Amino acid sequence: MCGGAGDRKMARKTRKQPKKRRMIPIWAIPSLLLASVMLGAAKLGYGEQVEQVAAAIGTNSKFVEAALSAELGTLASAEQHTPGKVGADVLAGTEALPDAMTEEESDCDTGAEHSLMSESLFRPPEEVQSAISDEEAPTENADGAAVKELTITGESGGYPGQDGVYIQNDSGLSYDLDDMLSNPLTITKNESKEEPTVFILHTHASEAYVDQSGARSEDTEHNVVHIGDVIAEQLEARGIGVVHCREIIDSPSYNQSYNRAMDIIEEQMEETPSIKVILDVHRDSMITDSGMEYKVVSEVDGHRCAQLMMVMGTNAGGLTHPNWKSNLNFACNLQKRILEDYPTLMRPVNLRAQRFNEQATTGSMILECGTSGNTMAEVEIAVKAFAQKLADELEGK
Repeated sequence: MCGGAGDRKMARKTRKQPKKRRMIPIWAIPSLLLASVMLGAAKLGYGEQVEQVAAAIGTNSKFVEAALSAELGTLASAEQHTPGKVGADVLAGTEALPDAMTEEESDCDTGAEHSLMSESLFRPPEEVQSAISDEEAPTENADGAAVKELTITGESGGYPGQDGVYIQNDSGLSYDLDDMLSNPLTITKNESKEEPTVFILHTHASEAYVDQSGARSEDTEHNVVHIGDVIAEQLEARGIGVVHCREIIDSPSYNQSYNRAMDIIEEQMEETPSIKVILDVHRDSMITDSGMEYKVVSEVDGHRCAQLMMVMGTNAGGLTHPNWKSNLNFACNLQKRILEDYPTLMRPVNLRAQRFNEQATTGSMILECGTSGNTMAEVEIAVKAFAQKLADELEGK
């Protein structure tokens, strides 16, 4: 459901038909051949035998499951979408995607060769700054795994940067940070709230926090959709028009979520071409092979909160993204503005080879809001501060 922050009960709008004719997937060809053979056999007088074969196929759970999975794009069970484990020496965002995709799904927006990667493959430095502990915060997640906290900043080394802005470059591309900070890209809000400036959506809307089993939920009061609500309310209170898509985009097909998100973005941009900034709001995940889960923490005005991170796409994966340097410019200057008042709120910018639908506008970004070890309250505090600084940026203050 897409709508302003004050219009939470709007009916889901009808989706337009795809512009391209859908090709018959490879998996369907054997089924079509089998159907032709069975039809021919029935015409030759073998109807009883055909019925027996059809009954056997229809009651074969593996066959039915495979057929439905291929049609719906759900080639793996929900359990395979929960955070995986990586070596303790290299913490990483580990929102593991399915290990099998149809030919059609492999052409998703993240790039075929990268489509099984998560948005964040963030690597903390060897030394991290510890935040103030909070005895009231959970020390275990909903599934009983231990939760440990850390604060990640570029100051501890391991990331190139200047003026407090650090970038983890996983794209293999070069950029001129000094030039970007010296010549910031300016994006200003539209004068009327009736002409929305910001579009918020959630490609992986089921991502949730420490209180939810598996850190996933389709309940919009307990997943990142609620975090989008908080951001929208803050921006609208500052007179900035917002459209918030509250659809659970990653259900039923996790593989197809980026393609579905791009359809939604294109439709919304056609309906409200005034949009300049697109926030794809996610939450990250960090877990080690020992089972330890990490939460990222900071402080805002003396209150404990989560850390945030901007993930910026490029054209390094081979997909068209001519404005990625402009997107990065906007993100780096917004990062600098935020860190001036909240020195540990933002993790270093994560620059990736995938484009993550960010070719839509020069103000597009993924915003990782805490990790699966954080609480909803910690994330709310963080995004309220982020939204205020984004509002300052859009107002040219």
